[in-house]
Parts: sequence; C-alpha cells; structure tokens
Amino acid sequence: MADLGGAMYLTTTQDAAWPQDASGPVSLDEAPLKPIHLLAAAAVLGGAALDGYVLGIVGPSLALAGSELNLSAVSQGLIAASALIGVFIGGLFFGSLADRYGRRPVFSWNLAAFVVLSILQLFVQEVWQLVALRLVLGLAIGVEYAVGTSVLAEFSRRKGRGVLLGSFAVGWQVGFTIAFVVGSLYTGSDWRFLLATSAVPAIITFILRMGLPETPMWLKARGREAEARAVVERHFGPGYTIPAVELEKAHASPKELLVGENRFQHLYSGLFWFCQVGPFFAIFTFIGPVFDALGIRDATTVDLWLNALQILGAVFGLLLLHWLSRRSFVIWTFAVMFAALLAIGLMPQAPLWLVVPLFGLYMFIAPAANNIQYVYPAEIFDTRLRSTGVGFSAAFSRISAASAVYLLPVSLQVFGASASLLIMAGFPLLGLILSILWAPETKRKTLR
Repeated sequence: MADLGGAMYLTTTQDAAWPQDASGPVSLDEAPLKPIHLLAAAAVLGGAALDGYVLGIVGPSLALAGSELNLSAVSQGLIAASALIGVFIGGLFFGSLADRYGRRPVFSWNLAAFVVLSILQLFVQEVWQLVALRLVLGLAIGVEYAVGTSVLAEFSRRKGRGVLLGSFAVGWQVGFTIAFVVGSLYTGSDWRFLLATSAVPAIITFILRMGLPETPMWLKARGREAEARAVVERHFGPGYTIPAVELEKAHASPKELLVGENRFQHLYSGLFWFCQVGPFFAIFTFIGPVFDALGIRDATTVDLWLNALQILGAVFGLLLLHWLSRRSFVIWTFAVMFAALLAIGLMPQAPLWLVVPLFGLYMFIAPAANNIQYVYPAEIFDTRLRSTGVGFSAAFSRISAASAVYLLPVSLQVFGASASLLIMAGFPLLGLILSILWAPETKRKTLR
C-alpha cells in the first residue's frame, strides 16, 4: 500500500497484462512527474478558478445593474442565487453521467457551454433572462464540482495527492478574488460586459481540456483494460500499472449513496459542505451591504485587504490538510467560524478596530476550511461512485448556499446586520455538531 497526503491507494505487484520493466511493474502512483500530470492539474484548477470567477463577478455586476434593472432586494438575491441553484441540479445530474459514460466527455464539453453562456449575458434585457442564464451557468459549474476532483484524484501521483486536491479550493479562491479585483478596477458602466468577461478563462480552460484523455482508473473500473493500457502507454510509457479499483458490475445509481453500511458517511459528505458554504457565499456576494450595515465606510479598501487575506487563508488550508486529520480539520475550522460570526453578531456597536479583525478571522478561516470540500468527498466515495457522490455532495451544499444568498439581502433589510450574522452563525454551529457526531476519518483510508 502506498501512502499519499492522508489517502492510501491499493496497488498490485503483479499484472501480466501490463508491460514490465526489469524491476516489475510500477504503479501510476509512483510515476515521476510527467506532462500529463501538469495538464490534468492545469485543466482542473483552471476550471476551479473559472467557477470562482463566475460566482464572484455577479456581485460587482449587480452593483452596476441595480438602477437599470430596478432591482429589489428579492431580485438581487434571486440573480445571485440562480447559479447556485444550477449547481444543485448540475451536480446531481452530471456526476452520475460522468460515472456512467466517462469523465472526459462530460468534463470537456461543459467548457463550451461556459463560453456560449458567458457571451449570451451581453444580450440580457430583463431580470428573468439574467436569472435563466445564471441558472444554466450553474449547471456547468456543477460539472466542475462533480467531476473535477475525480479527474484530479485519478490522474494525480501518490506524493502530494491530498494537497493537490485541496488546491482546487485555492484555484477557486483565486478566481473569486480576481473577479472582485476586476469589478473594483472596472470604470465603465456596462454590467453586461463585466459578466461576459468569464468567457476569457473559459476559452483557455476549454483548450487545455481538449488534450486530456479519459482517466485510466475509470476505464479499468469499467472493465475496459485495453483502452486503459493505451492511455497509460501513451502518456506514461511502458512499465506502469493502475492501482486496484472495484470493477463496476452495473451503472452507478444515486440511490446507492443512501443505502448500505457507508450511507451515513455519504450523507455527511454533503452535510459538512452544506454548513460551510451557506454563510460563505452569502457574506461574500453581498459584502458591500454587510459593511454598510456595520458602519464600515471605506468598504473598497477593506474588501481588497480581506480578499488578499482569503487567498492566504486558502494556502493556509493546504498546510492544515497536511498537519491535521480530516476529522480534526472540520471540527476546529467549524468552531473558529462559529465563534467569529457569533462575536460579530453579538456586538453590533463594537468599534471598527474589533469588527474588522473579526471579519478578517472569518475570511481567513473560511477559505482554509473550503479546501477539504475537494478532498473529503473524493476519499469517502469509491471510484465507481466517485463523481456521483461528489456531485451529490456539491448539490446538497448548494441548498444552503442558494438559500443564504437569496435571503441575506432581505434579512439585512428587515432584521439588520447583527441578527443576520447570528443567523449565518447557525450554519457552522450545525456543522460543528454534525462533525463531532458523524465525521469519518479518511486520511488513512484505502481508495478503491
């Protein structure tokens, strides 16, 4: 067995169907760094950055579109939440397709949808049109969550796999922050153009993915040994074998996630994600109104610093993945996020020198915590169910994200910032309780 960043892969020592060198076959886990590793990382992490950009650019765009479209608090929440609702549908549907028909066809061609949908935003005239486009964009984003980590896990090397999977969150955070910077530096008034800028990273990522083959692990799980061997020989060379995987006897079904001895682990995979992303998306999408309600006047300067802090937090999260067990990771990060939001909510009249650091603490830990969203589910689910399971978890999480994003502007208007942040604090509190009760330890789990 070979250990990698908290995950273990079962390898074989003999496989007569594979070419062997003088010392016997070498597992793909032990292969030296090759171009295919770099291509897979760039194709997946580029998609992660694109997801962050698409979800992040809507905030600055809505600030420009407000007067033209006469947006109410409800309309703003609906537009912001529409992509997240799409992720819910896309994660459930496309994850299952990727397990059934392959990672590559689903993973590659959804980028073409990103390009087309991004450009179509240039022609929006009504609120319902923007909601519809953002909803379909969310379907494409759902593919990234459902399939991206599966592709990255199945093409990664033994050394550093956990950290590499966690880098998905760093890529997402970079894209989200770039969207904020682009929105802040944009001096025009064309909010449609601002939304359509997501076509640029989509085109770049689409080109990268066209050169990515199907993963050998998926092919082997489907019993397509000859095709798997051809991929390995072309991209790795002779003398390598694939880690042992469970042979798929029938098409993976989402129903399998909620039956059997691992059903509670499968359910927890969606629940912890659910509790992490609700306040994260809501607060970051409507950071301007939140700052106004808290009396922070120089919001742009503070937000720039806090966005930089988010990237540092995402990098710090990679270190936490290396240092901590998976169970300790979720318990401690939920505890810190709950404490930060609770403190801000309970002290509405606190001076800025206290409020800003508390926000900074949340904005540092929340991106760090997000790293495990792209590691935990990939370790919990087997190869034949991996994309279906990750898609289910991502979809489940978007229930809270869409609900929180939709309701926060209304809550700020009706209840104020203090009560709204106390409501947001309920998410990490629930996550903390569920993690103490149910969180599995997968850092030493053998992936099949």
